Amino acid sequence: MTDSISNTIQELSGKVFRLIHRIVSDREQAKDLTQDVFVKVLREPERVRDLTKLKPYIFRSAYNTALNFKRDLSRRQAKTEFIKEELTLVNPRQPDLLLESVEVSNHVKGALDSLADKQREALMLRFYSDLVIAEIADVMAVSQGSVKVHIARGLQNLKKCLLPILREEKS
Repeated sequence: MTDSISNTIQELSGKVFRLIHRIVSDREQAKDLTQDVFVKVLREPERVRDLTKLKPYIFRSAYNTALNFKRDLSRRQAKTEFIKEELTLVNPRQPDLLLESVEVSNHVKGALDSLADKQREALMLRFYSDLVIAEIADVMAVSQGSVKVHIARGLQNLKKCLLPILREEKS
């Protein structure tokens, strides 16, 4: 394995994990799936030769791996670690902030979950994984124009879902 491939894998491992974690909502399973993605990448050296296509290939593999896992577990509801992560960010000595953080996290998660699949996935790839439009198009196997539409509509729908909650909290 060359240093550039190793560096790319180290650079992307956190982002790949976050993407998978957001899709499957299970921290331990996301760790396993992230490892599976990188094992797959390293077992297919013909895919790794063109370093310009390595990053989109890794994210496409991660995206497909997570969706396949989620599809396979459609009868069972995956446990979420989202709230636990949020709780670690708040000082437990301030219960008001803790409760507010959990409520905000729940509202945002609920709003994201209410989006159409393509909108949610495009937003997660853009804002959770920091991919650019062209990379998202490669990962989702759609045109760049479609990605832009999914992101724009997803943001509009998030705004519609979250605005009443924000207004409610201000009053």
